[in-house]
Amino acid sequence: MEAAIRFEGVRYAWVDEDDGTRNPVFDGLDLDLPRTVVSLIGQNGTGKSTLLALAAGSIVPDAGRVLVDGTDTRELRDEPTRQRKVSFVWQNMEFETKEPIGTLLETVHAGGFHAVKRPGFVAELVEAFALAPVLARRTQEVSKGELQRAILAFGLLYGSPLLVMDEPIFALEDRQKERALEYLCAYARREDVGLYFSLHELELSRRYSDHLLLFRRGEPPLLGPTAELFTRETIERAYEVPYDMLKRREALYRKLLTDTLRVRPTS
Repeated sequence: MEAAIRFEGVRYAWVDEDDGTRNPVFDGLDLDLPRTVVSLIGQNGTGKSTLLALAAGSIVPDAGRVLVDGTDTRELRDEPTRQRKVSFVWQNMEFETKEPIGTLLETVHAGGFHAVKRPGFVAELVEAFALAPVLARRTQEVSKGELQRAILAFGLLYGSPLLVMDEPIFALEDRQKERALEYLCAYARREDVGLYFSLHELELSRRYSDHLLLFRRGEPPLLGPTAELFTRETIERAYEVPYDMLKRREALYRKLLTDTLRVRPTS
């Protein structure tokens, strides 16, 4: 399968703002990501968010290069240029707007890069992401869950051929997470769009992906079909804990997140 995103000899380290210490994440990474639905899984601190940011051109390598559909991300210097190639959605995005969300959806669609702008596409996204109750409200007037669902819609309306998403459903209720992932996967497959995302929930990663990119400490990430790579043995090796303990830890994380979000309830 032809690569949609290619990492060639990529070296990257993040710099601690307090003491200037360089913390290596990748050193000579070679990786080809196919144009399909790929879920990134692995322990925190193993490079998932960094790889997604590199893939989206939000950051560039210290050495080597990242190619998105054949274009070096160093050439994607401004947001409109990047969005012609790739859209990036990350968790906890917050911004204030003057226009209501309904107007913004239409504006993004009109200015996006879909070769054919289907008249009913905005309405389809409003239905898919349950946005009808917030169309007349501004982004600063909605809950975290409502805002995140609107951001997912914006990401699709740009019409980018590649979608990169870091924890895109973190603020959604369980039923909304599955509904959103079902639509995102169906859209990607229908439109031949590459979809690359990370989730904290392994079962959702397994169910809603064609390929997995498994991150392991001290080793390069491992790419393969989900049906082949998602095994108890492989997961336990990557996370360095028994699978049952990992499932309990996930449940505790979801409860903590839900309790935190109740300060501003999702809808």
